[in-house]
Amino acid sequence: MILLSMCLAAAPLPLEQVVQRVDAAVVTIKVAEKKASENSVSIARGFGSGVLVHADGWIVTAAHVVEEADLIEVEFVDGPKTTAQIVSLSRTEDIALLKTESVPKKPTVAALGDSDALKPGMRLFAIGTPLGLTHTVTSGVVSALRTDTSRGLHPSRLLQTDVPINQGNSGGPLFNEAGDVVGIASFIASKSGGSVGLNFAIPSSTVRARLFEAPLPWVGVAVRVVPKGFAEVMNWPSEAGLMVEWVKEGGAAAKGGLHGGMIEASVRGTEVKLGGDLVLKVNDLPTTDPSAIGRSLASMKKGDAIRYEVLCAGSAKTVEVPLPKLPKIPTLPKAAKAP
Repeated sequence: MILLSMCLAAAPLPLEQVVQRVDAAVVTIKVAEKKASENSVSIARGFGSGVLVHADGWIVTAAHVVEEADLIEVEFVDGPKTTAQIVSLSRTEDIALLKTESVPKKPTVAALGDSDALKPGMRLFAIGTPLGLTHTVTSGVVSALRTDTSRGLHPSRLLQTDVPINQGNSGGPLFNEAGDVVGIASFIASKSGGSVGLNFAIPSSTVRARLFEAPLPWVGVAVRVVPKGFAEVMNWPSEAGLMVEWVKEGGAAAKGGLHGGMIEASVRGTEVKLGGDLVLKVNDLPTTDPSAIGRSLASMKKGDAIRYEVLCAGSAKTVEVPLPKLPKIPTLPKAAKAP
């Protein structure tokens, strides 16, 4: 295993040297999804990027790249193709943790850095697969650090950058000058559809907290935190809840009776699926306390049932979803200290 974390106290290495050291940790992710209509079944394909953060095959990517996939394939630059499974996922924060079936004999692992140390003007670079062009390097600076404590239909903390990001970069890493991952590419703001310098990533501090320190089990359901204002507009009798947007066919959540949305809509620029269940409590805990829910789920064992209290078509009901067996998520090294 090669663990990449360079000393920040020394003068930064030339960009080409840093890229050479971290490039093999970046992977291309290809997905396939079965689409069934009344008279036919088709296969939709897509691709994105990801980054290996632990030598045993643990990869971080964006939730929207993999959440609806029936098959996930990972391509390493220095190893064979392999399949992967979702272990944990947050649609609200747009991040997902994958576990691959195999890794190269000598995997290159990228260190998860300290995004809290970032300041506007600091240099960053990205490696990804824009428009299918694998291992493309782009560079820029931190434009701003955005925080929305109301936690709405989009990530609550965002790293804004002018590092060019295009379709296919999603889920790929943004690195600081030391070669540490400080963000995961999520989306762009653009009227043309191409990068215009308004690009956004999920900070590495969110990745560490949500996927490694307090991971929630993946039961085949994509939910999004609903803020109070949106609940009021929808006439939901709750200050906040978890809106079920998508449920994996044949998965634990579907078998338990959860239902996803069917109506595609845009809410303040965020694409959502409406019409699914609204989760009000998880294991008798209100959805306004996600930390308590996380602790509750972390204490459960395989076979225990997660209890969801939901509103479905205006009626309240309780849905029980058996907890699947989960691999033990590793503890990552602490982030290197910034100067």
